[in-house]
Amino acid sequence: MNRKMFYVVVILALVIMLSERSESVDLSNLADQSSYRCPGGIVAVGDLDRTIQNKCGDPIEVTRRMTDSYDIWIYHFGQSKFMHYFGFLNGKLQRIVAAPCKVDDPACFDLR
Repeated sequence: MNRKMFYVVVILALVIMLSERSESVDLSNLADQSSYRCPGGIVAVGDLDRTIQNKCGDPIEVTRRMTDSYDIWIYHFGQSKFMHYFGFLNGKLQRIVAAPCKVDDPACFDLR
């Protein structure tokens, strides 16, 4: 194997290793979605929490971010490689964010 190919392989291996490692989910740096298709139908920003629960079911976790007073409902649907974070303020959906996370990764529940 020539030297250039060796460096490419090493860099690629580092990128893969670092992408698998996460320390926490920074919701402020993730792009918002305006809607999402849950198993029971489409939900959108502005929907009430009871509508979300009827269409998406119970979240795997509910938490609160004190920095912005959001209630965050965390979902993982099926075999997806993404966790979905629904941010509520006063019972109304304000944000929908997806992040590449595994349900067994504790860092996916550590929100900042």
